[in-house]
Amino acid sequence: MADDIIDAHEQSEEARKWLQQNGSSIVVGILLGLAALLGWQRWEQSSVNHRAEAMIKFEDLQAAVDKNDDELAGKLVEDLRKNFGETPHAALASLEHAESLVKAGKLEEAEAMVKFAVDKGVPESVQSVARLRLARLMLARGQSQPALDVLKNVKIEGFEAQTDGLRGDALMALGKPDEARKAYDLALAATDVAATSRRMLEIKRDDLAAGTAPAAAVGSLPAAADPAPPAVEAEKPAEQDS
Repeated sequence: MADDIIDAHEQSEEARKWLQQNGSSIVVGILLGLAALLGWQRWEQSSVNHRAEAMIKFEDLQAAVDKNDDELAGKLVEDLRKNFGETPHAALASLEHAESLVKAGKLEEAEAMVKFAVDKGVPESVQSVARLRLARLMLARGQSQPALDVLKNVKIEGFEAQTDGLRGDALMALGKPDEARKAYDLALAATDVAATSRRMLEIKRDDLAAGTAPAAAVGSLPAAADPAPPAVEAEKPAEQDS
C-alpha cells in the first residue's frame, strides 16, 4: 500500500515537471488551433457574403436589361466579371450580356463574353450552355471547325439534341453531308416528338437525303434552341451576432 502511494506521488511529480517543461507549448498549440478555427469560420462567412453580393448584382443586371438600360447593364457585367469572376453569377451575367450584343449585331464582342462563361462557368451545366452558345456564334461567323471543337466538350446529359444538331450544321458547312445527316439523326433521336425544334431538324435531314443544301443558310445565326442556364440558388449572409 505504501509502495502504491509512493508510486502515485512519483508519477504526479513527473507529470508536474512535464507540464512545467511543456505547458507553454501546449497552450500555444491550443491557441493556434482556436485561431485557425476562428479564421476558417470568418473566411467561410466572408465567402458566403461575397456570393450573396454577386447574386444581388446579377438581379440588378436583369432589372437593367428589362429596362433596356444598356449603360447600367454594361457596368454591372464588368463589375461581376472583374470582382466576382469565380462565382456562377459572373458567367451568367456574361451570357445575359452576350444576348444583347447579338441583337445589336456585335457578334465578335458577344463571342468574347461567351468565352468568358466557357472559361469561368460553374456549375458544369452553365459551362455547357455557354459552349453551345459559343458554337452557334462561331457558326454564324463561319468558324465551323472551331465550333466542332467546342462541341466535343459538351458532355453533360440533357444536351445531346442541341449538341448533335449544331454538329450537323458544322459538318454540313465543312462539306461533309453524310456525317451531317448522321448527326441530325442523332439529334432527332434525342428530341421529343412535340418539341418545336424537331421540325427544323427534320427539314435539314431531309434536305441532305435529297441532296440539296440544308434549310438554314450557313453564316446566319441559328435560332437559339439551347437550354437556358440553370437558376443559381440564392445564398444569404448569415446573421451576425449583435
